[in-house]
This record gives sequence, structure tokens and C-alpha cells, in this order.
Amino acid sequence: MGTLTAASNDGYVRSAASGRTFWADARDATTGAAASSTLTRSNIATGVRRVGTACNVIRSFYYFDCSGISATVASATLKIYGYSNNSADVIIVKASAPNTDGSTALTTADFDAIPGFSAGASMSGNVTDYSSEVTTWSTSGYNDIPLNAQALLDLKNNSAFQICVVEYDYDYTNSSPGVVAVYAGQYYEDYSGTGTDPIIEYTLATEVSKIDGVSISNITKIDAIAKANIASINGVDLP
Repeated sequence: MGTLTAASNDGYVRSAASGRTFWADARDATTGAAASSTLTRSNIATGVRRVGTACNVIRSFYYFDCSGISATVASATLKIYGYSNNSADVIIVKASAPNTDGSTALTTADFDAIPGFSAGASMSGNVTDYSSEVTTWSTSGYNDIPLNAQALLDLKNNSAFQICVVEYDYDYTNSSPGVVAVYAGQYYEDYSGTGTDPIIEYTLATEVSKIDGVSISNITKIDAIAKANIASINGVDLP
């Protein structure tokens, strides 16, 4: 099993709005009101808060260097250590922040750094989901979130794996809330020690290296079928 640890520029971006169009102004903002990549943990890391005509939407972003993965990823689990609040359901989606070298801090301009995000529309069917909805959140240990097939492909094919933890019931679905305050608190990489670091644990698929004692690299056809057209043999992937 392999492990990836989030870069130290993880953190959150928060938007804020008030007035008659509070929800659209907060949720669809292109620039947030505040951003931080230096917090060690936050009790409002992901969530939505609405009081009267004032609204805040918070999204957390994480960067993982996956450049060392070249083989097929069979399974992967995102593990985020929870903190303080557990009232929000969340979902993991593909992000384009933090930046691609894992060092530059988040800025308020990163609030909508979610490829496919469309103002005024649900994220469903527009953005790239990396998980199902997460409906329970531990505040005293790791939250284990299975990553889906698209995430496994991106872990193999990309040098950087960037994610956003999005509140599900309101932000992801673009559903204007009533009076509400829902959050999923999280630890970030900057917290002292490594026991609460955001990590991804993954396993690689087994690959065929030889057939009848012949190295797979020296074989061009298998039963008269071009090797390039064969993905696996008896459930075992070809390299």
C-alpha cells in the first residue's frame, strides 16, 4: 500500500455576501472574502452559514503530489481527520487549486477553482466528482472516503491530484438554505506532527510481467491478438 500526504498549502477559501441575492452572491462568487493556507485546523473548514440575508460558503482545498504513480491504481481512500463540527454532509470534487507545484498559498481567487463549475447551476453533472456524498463525519479520528474510478485514473495519469471538499446539501446542489449553519471541521497538513495529516492510501493493481516465462515486453501478440488490444489476462492487468 502506498501513501500520499497533502502539501502544506492546503486550506480553505470563504465567500461572504449579504442582501437580497445573498445566496447567489455567496455561492457563485469568483473571488472569496478570505483564504488561508497556514491554518493548522478549522472547525468551519467546509460548510454553509446563513443568518437573515447574510451568507458564508466555505470550501477546503488539498494538493497531493502523485507524480510517482505510473501503474494502475486499484483502490484509494482519502483520509481527512475531523475536528469540532460534524453537521455538514460533504463530497470530494476535482479542483485546480492549490497550484500545481504544491507550494503557493491559496488566495481568495481560488474560491471557484473547480473545473466545470457553473454559476447558478448544480455541480452535479458539471464538475468531476471524486467520491459519493459523505453523510457522516467523525470529529475524533480519520474520515475514510473511498475515491471513485475517475479519481483512480487521475492519480495514475496526472502529476498532481487536487481536490476540493464541498458541502453537499446546499453548495454542491445549489440549493438556497434557510437559516442554517452546517460545517465539517478538518485538520490541515500544517498541524504539528503527522498523526492528523490529510493522506491518501492507495493500492496498485497487479500486473502481468511474464507469460510462459517470456517477458511481457518481448511479446507482441497473445493468441493472435495484438497485445495493445488486451487490457488484462484472467483479471490481471497488462503493463
